Amino acid sequence: MNPVSQYGYAYDAWLASACMPASAVRKLLDYYGSSEACHEAVCRNDDGLKELISQRFYQLLYSTGTKENLEKLQKVMDRHGIRSLVFTDPGFPSSLHEIHDPPAILFMQGNKDCLRDRSLAIVGSRAASYTGQKAAGRLAEDLGRHGITVISGLACGIDAAAHRGCLDGKGLTIAVVGNGLDRVYPADNRCLHDDILKNGGLIISEYAPGEKALGWHFPVRNRIIVGLSRALILMEARIRSGSMTSVNHALEQGKDVFVYPGDPASDCFEGNHQLLREGGLYFTSANDILEDLHWLDNPSAVRQNSDCVQGYKPSTPEEKTLMNALKPGALSFEQLIACTGLNPSVLMSTLTILQIRGVIEALPGKQYQIKH
Repeated sequence: MNPVSQYGYAYDAWLASACMPASAVRKLLDYYGSSEACHEAVCRNDDGLKELISQRFYQLLYSTGTKENLEKLQKVMDRHGIRSLVFTDPGFPSSLHEIHDPPAILFMQGNKDCLRDRSLAIVGSRAASYTGQKAAGRLAEDLGRHGITVISGLACGIDAAAHRGCLDGKGLTIAVVGNGLDRVYPADNRCLHDDILKNGGLIISEYAPGEKALGWHFPVRNRIIVGLSRALILMEARIRSGSMTSVNHALEQGKDVFVYPGDPASDCFEGNHQLLREGGLYFTSANDILEDLHWLDNPSAVRQNSDCVQGYKPSTPEEKTLMNALKPGALSFEQLIACTGLNPSVLMSTLTILQIRGVIEALPGKQYQIKH
């Protein structure tokens, strides 16, 4: 959409607000060239419309295409700093042209230059375990420090941990949401939403301003999360988790799927364990992923630095306690509970974080040791 036209980006919002299938909107834009031209066609009841959309959608577009509604939409977009891109625009992400049923229009807030960076998607359960959230945050932080843009969905749980972790690593992060950009969902993530924008990130939606977050929007938007990324990282999911739709999109798009192993005894990671059995890519650290993607300038040097415990300073008392316990040699989980006195869930979380950091490693027989 050309923002210098009479109603700027509002024509795109008007066209998207009819909630037509993306394929129908793409046909309209292909035929008429722009949302503004589509508006002109609707106003004059152009004959070509009959071959492109149903009478019901025509009536909806006609009734909402008033000057008053366009002015209202433009004011909302101006107030919230919302811009739009249609799939025929040169700046539209090229990777989305390759996916099944690409979005016809994208609405954005923030820094769209993020779309040019190397990016990875991190997904997982909304009701994630403490261990899963800590692991996602540390992984995203490490990816951010490597200059990788982290893409997720701004939901609670793993999504929020991934966005926040990337920001902690001074990285850029993109949130793809299932509602109009004039509102924040869930409301509890308002501060996170604002921090993403303040720190050079981007919020994206295919839904027009005013659209509420409906349940069916989320599995649909997952194709965009995956489509924008080079690979997908699954942090925590049950077998029937909504995150598994993202995995399916990744497989359909030919993307790599990296799977965090999690706790083998926990049902929270049963989806992860199934994927690993089916050939998902195992990882325990950011370097595992970056090296596999050939995104490390000097893999052996970085790997060596990551794997060496010398110079690593524990960031919590729990990390210090655990590392001191492992100095003499490998111990089992039960032995570590006895040696450290840590609560089992806290111990598992600390083990997970130090594995992601590349400080310790898991051995056969559920034992752990410091990497040498």
